[in-house]
Amino acid sequence: MSRERVVIGLLLIALIVSVHALVRTENQRYAMFVGMCAGPVVPNGACLAKVETRTSWWWHLYYALQN
Repeated sequence: MSRERVVIGLLLIALIVSVHALVRTENQRYAMFVGMCAGPVVPNGACLAKVETRTSWWWHLYYALQN
């Protein structure tokens, strides 16, 4: 039973990390699409790291899974 808990825990951690990366990527993709960062856009630059394009991370996840 302990082994199954470890596997479930690892899968849960992998899911959380994957969702976090997907939400961050969708936020940056939409910021570049809309043109929210002035000047040259550098991937993972200061502007893209700070900009918040939607009201909640749930919306980023929703739109990322829709496209």
